[in-house]
Amino acid sequence: GYQHALTSGSHVQLLMPLLGETGCRIAEIAGLELNDINMHAETINIRPNSIRRLKTRTSNRIIPLVGYAKKAMTTALQHASEQYLYPQYVQNGICSATVASNALGFWMKKEFGLTSHSLRHTFRDRLRNSNCPLELIDQIGGWSSVNNVGLSYGSGFHLDKVREQLLKIAL
Repeated sequence: GYQHALTSGSHVQLLMPLLGETGCRIAEIAGLELNDINMHAETINIRPNSIRRLKTRTSNRIIPLVGYAKKAMTTALQHASEQYLYPQYVQNGICSATVASNALGFWMKKEFGLTSHSLRHTFRDRLRNSNCPLELIDQIGGWSSVNNVGLSYGSGFHLDKVREQLLKIAL
């Protein structure tokens, strides 16, 4: 599926490897401003910006781009506007994640019988199956941890540890 998305010439289909290899929510990717992307460091900065908010406080994070995510981002940047990675989903100054989800979902359902959100669930399972620590899983995916006050202390795992873990599960 990822290879098909990369060679399709479809900006929409590039969302598949971007979501599947970063664990991000569709709004987090569809709502990226170009200043959220650092190809020199091979990272994306998931943070509130002018076109979208974040779901939770723990959603604010930096994600390394590895494997297919890095390839897809390189290709997606060729279709970007001067300010947004996915300008077609910016309507009246706000990212319309629902429109992005519907577009990707239509293709994924037709081709693979899957929803776009299944990529995020599968990503978490891949992290679990690689024996990734729960705290790191939650940090990578921007998930809130229930009843774990300790997660709010410190600054979390270093970016090198996050990259190392993503390389372990990269397709």
